[in-house]
Amino acid sequence: MHRMKEADLTDFSKLLGHLYDGHIEEDPYNAFLTETRRIIDASFGSITMREPQGDDGGLLFVSSEQLAKTFVDDHNNPYTDRYYTSNLMTNLPWGKVVSLDECVSYQSLEQTDLYHFCMAPIDIYHMIGVDLRNANGQRFSVRFCRPKSAENFGSAERDFLELLASHIQRAVANGMQLIQMDKERRLYSSTFVRQSVGVITLDERGKIVTRNTVADTLVRDKDGFSIVNEQIHLESPAARGKLQEYIEAIAAAQREHAPAPTNALSVDRPSGKADLELLIKPMMIDATVEPGHTPHMIVFINEPERSYEIDTRILMSLYGLTKAEVSLSKLLAEGANLDQAAAELGIARNTARAQLRSIFAKTGVSRQSMLVSLILKSVVTYS
Repeated sequence: MHRMKEADLTDFSKLLGHLYDGHIEEDPYNAFLTETRRIIDASFGSITMREPQGDDGGLLFVSSEQLAKTFVDDHNNPYTDRYYTSNLMTNLPWGKVVSLDECVSYQSLEQTDLYHFCMAPIDIYHMIGVDLRNANGQRFSVRFCRPKSAENFGSAERDFLELLASHIQRAVANGMQLIQMDKERRLYSSTFVRQSVGVITLDERGKIVTRNTVADTLVRDKDGFSIVNEQIHLESPAARGKLQEYIEAIAAAQREHAPAPTNALSVDRPSGKADLELLIKPMMIDATVEPGHTPHMIVFINEPERSYEIDTRILMSLYGLTKAEVSLSKLLAEGANLDQAAAELGIARNTARAQLRSIFAKTGVSRQSMLVSLILKSVVTYS
């Protein structure tokens, strides 16, 4: 007999605490999923942040006695390797709690490979879930399951998940934004100051808040680039006007809480050296917690003559990567795919895939394209 347990205000408060702290757990959202399982008497719970697609094994957070707690780009289990395409609860109405038997009959379910190879081995049969949107407006799904011997989920469980749905959506969206903000701030402070790219942060008025030593060197050179009245001054009138236009565009978008643009421009240098390359990028801002004169945007200044290759030691220090993981990261950053990188390193593809999963976990990225961006262009195009 499986029935939902009575949840009082203390239980609900504890559950919401787990939910809103879920993004900082070692196994994200596991405490929330486990506590929800206890309340609604479920044997399995999951949040699928990103469905598998092609070579991307997806991102799943799981609460189950029989499975790992986190699956990142994982092709070693049947669901993420192939049977995800047979998912019977896809594209549910936004925010509406739905049970599996509303999507397919149990008789039909038992005839599917999905059931035989993914569900039956861990004894999940009854399922209830809801589809929500993350911070980028993309779909993510929450599912809870019971074994075949149990009763199906009823109105009490449905009402409880309906009550939770808006909190789950808000917690995941806010958690993603906080993770992104923290990663960007930590990367700016711990990485950029070591690199040979100038970095200057500006407040909402375009006034300089911080700058690194490379930017200081460029200012001292006075070769088309200087600081006047706490603002970036470009000798070229055309470039100066463009820069001001880009700064104002970011500030205006941030005031309207709209997506802010990223722009780039080249700056002539009277010395005849190659043009400086500037990238102007918005930073994530929350006016309710940010005091005045804080960074609202960041300017990267690259000198083509300078080398900004990140060496093995720095990658190992910043992200805790092993030498083998650094070697794989560099090959991927140079344009090799996983098979080519494995061949170049003389390792099996499964070994390379395992190393890539470890790299994802250590760097905080979840896609190979994001890793390439972080490693190859971290000082310019990290996003």
